[in-house]
Amino acid sequence: MSFSPTRSYVQYRPDIQHFTPFWERKYVLTHSDQTGDLFLTISKTYALDQVNEMRDEVLGKWMVHQDGIPFIGEVLVGNEDIDYSVQNIRYNIFKKEMPTALQGIFYGERWLLEMNPFLTQSPIYILFKSNHPEFRGYQSFGYVRDYLRLS
Repeated sequence: MSFSPTRSYVQYRPDIQHFTPFWERKYVLTHSDQTGDLFLTISKTYALDQVNEMRDEVLGKWMVHQDGIPFIGEVLVGNEDIDYSVQNIRYNIFKKEMPTALQGIFYGERWLLEMNPFLTQSPIYILFKSNHPEFRGYQSFGYVRDYLRLS
């Protein structure tokens, strides 16, 4: 799936304003398998009511760290209740579709990035959560600037 701004929708929860500091923002990105639409919810807490039974969402946040401000995300590949072969499929889909998901998040927060251009230099790390070690751990996905669309 490729990213399309016309198929991307953003919802700010009442606790978030445009001027809310980046370190207070939490992101939940979901999608529709039927339409390919992306849905980004931004709040001070993860909008877990947006999580569906497929558990194919991407959660994310900015971390203020002594070495910089990475964008940290996570996805659930699987647990004891999900068969190994299914986790293998989920892992590969998450890896393949992560660039589209990251484009959706950063497109939805383009105003924040315009007001805080230093965030475009932030590295991106995604935690793949699984009970199988081959599907578990942090992976680097480059930098925020790599996912910004040029208009």
